[in-house]
Amino acid sequence: MKKFLTLTLLLLTTCSGFLLSQVRFSTDFDSGSIGNFKLIDSVWVKRNASDSILTLSYLIESRFDPLNPVDTTLKPSARWYHFRMEGVKDKQIFLNIKNSEVIRPIYSYDGINYQRFKDVENIYKGSVNKIFERDTVYISHFIPYPYSRHKAKLLEWKEKPGVKHDTIGHSTLGLPIEMLTVTDPLVPDNEKKRIWIHGRSHPSETPASWHLEAMIDQILSDSPFAKELRRNAIFYLIPFINPDGVKGGFSRSSSTGVNIEINWDRPDSLTMPEVKTLKAALGRVTKEKPLDLLLNMHSQISSSVTYWIHTAESTTADFLKEQQLLSALTINYTPFYRPQDQSFSAMAPRYAEGWVWDRFGEKTLAITFETPYTYYNQDKDGPWVSTTNLAELGYSSLLSVSDFLNLDKANRILIDANEIKFSHRNWDVSDNPSNIFFGDSYLIAKKEGAQIKYKTHLKEGVYTLYLWKVGPTEKTYPDDTNKWVKKATVIQRRDGNFSYKIKSSNSGEKMDAILLVKESIPK
Repeated sequence: MKKFLTLTLLLLTTCSGFLLSQVRFSTDFDSGSIGNFKLIDSVWVKRNASDSILTLSYLIESRFDPLNPVDTTLKPSARWYHFRMEGVKDKQIFLNIKNSEVIRPIYSYDGINYQRFKDVENIYKGSVNKIFERDTVYISHFIPYPYSRHKAKLLEWKEKPGVKHDTIGHSTLGLPIEMLTVTDPLVPDNEKKRIWIHGRSHPSETPASWHLEAMIDQILSDSPFAKELRRNAIFYLIPFINPDGVKGGFSRSSSTGVNIEINWDRPDSLTMPEVKTLKAALGRVTKEKPLDLLLNMHSQISSSVTYWIHTAESTTADFLKEQQLLSALTINYTPFYRPQDQSFSAMAPRYAEGWVWDRFGEKTLAITFETPYTYYNQDKDGPWVSTTNLAELGYSSLLSVSDFLNLDKANRILIDANEIKFSHRNWDVSDNPSNIFFGDSYLIAKKEGAQIKYKTHLKEGVYTLYLWKVGPTEKTYPDDTNKWVKKATVIQRRDGNFSYKIKSSNSGEKMDAILLVKESIPK
């Protein structure tokens, strides 16, 4: 009897310890996703004479997207994971996460505030080793941007002045695909630039949503810059083009397994509802005139920001020049993007950009912009990607768009050299698209000391004057070219005429636009 009681107590104690040691996994929340998971090892580790810790090791496999019924040779992706673990407090947890490329993933104790694992907690790609301080933890590939946040931001944005909200179609599962049209209604639309921005084709690419959210917040703000953007442009903003994929926690596909990013050249029977919706909306907004700019917002595994610039061979030399001007302007305004980070590819009809090119050619600059998940500039010792610096990048992106389309005519006054008078005895005119310049042409000095005078009407204020340094349209280029070079501080005491003379420093020097950036009101 004594042996029986002893054995029963031992079993109860063991079972109790076993039950208490269990960690529960779940994904029953917006954008939740996990594949297979299993406990590999469980052991008590003695840390000192009076203390030990339960150490649990798990093998995690991120979930593959469904097989693609349209592109049957395309291997499904398993990049995204976002799962909850319960029962982890004061336990040492080892995770070995397979199928996904991420390093230093993200965790949160409340599902709202996320932070990166430290280097020492993620020594090897896909590994996590941490003693958690709370019983529940969420772990994800990057900071989630779930469908619920998208809906909450839409509610906030559509109440702003100058915003028109439309449901332009529905996803395969019936979720709305929603567009915001933003402009200043007090200014006639006929002279405005037209800008289309869409995002979240690939559900796992959450940095792109944080970047785009910051851009939209800025466009709708009360800043002088934002007011000028709305005065001089119409923005068509579709933050989520794949709501099914986001809500369902997929990586690169919709709920059907189709990668809608490459679904633009299929017959109607193989074209997804999401892409049909975008095509129809693009048809409506371009009925009278083409877009000036289409931005397709993405994130990439490579640890750098980039534009996917379409080659001259697949478009034209002039179109390549315009793409690289936008890219170079963006490089000017952020430390997170460099000339060597530019990416190049052929224009292809399976993408939105190719579909637009086939209809409008050079009239619409359509291009993909990528943000990384990890760190910037291929530099692990530099800044890591965060919602804060993605917001900074969003502002930089708008500055480049503004200068590219000359939108802010009050605070960022751009004067192009081909808009002013000059002496043909001293200057040649060139439209050679092997260089990056504004407008249709730039000037080349015939001799040292050739003079040019920029003129405009300028309101009172203190301005910083920059000169555009013309450089080559190459995959990378010298750091001192294709950039704004600070030349002077201008104090305009009252509204009136403004002129600024520049002399060439040598024969062959290229001269293009200047930019006056308003800093303050003079004292």
